Amino acid sequence: MAKEVALMNKDKVIAYLEYYPQIDGEIAERRRNRNELDMAYAPAGAIQYDGMPKGKNHISRPTEDIAIDMPDFVRKEIRSYTESIEKLQRLKVEILREVSRLALKQKMVVFSFYFYGLKWEQVAEHMHYSERQCKNIRDEAVKNLVKRFRSNSYIATYGLPE
Repeated sequence: MAKEVALMNKDKVIAYLEYYPQIDGEIAERRRNRNELDMAYAPAGAIQYDGMPKGKNHISRPTEDIAIDMPDFVRKEIRSYTESIEKLQRLKVEILREVSRLALKQKMVVFSFYFYGLKWEQVAEHMHYSERQCKNIRDEAVKNLVKRFRSNSYIATYGLPE
């Protein structure tokens, strides 16, 4: 962990800030993959009757049948997607928590540029500052976030995708 924490620098903070808007898409993709596996191997949505109305009252156990039919590698894959989704959600919360602790001007610049994807001209117009001043505010915010991300054990040890 100490090795990972020591690597927190301006570039890594910027990488986290640039990754933040993509997190929802990553979560959606993983949910879609997990749901496809669920549907392919666990078609619980299908109603199983025992031959009604002229059935013989045979009891159907669709959940047990599905659990028996699902291969182990599929269960592991579904579990992997679920864990990945939880980790991404936690990362998003932790980044948002640390950015929200910044001073108002710094927070507004970070949100505008990194989270909302505005161009520097638009950020400057929104903030009523020059572009250079907005970049200076961003630089100060990133310096503060280096300290905050380094002290946040979850962010400091999270491995961003390459």
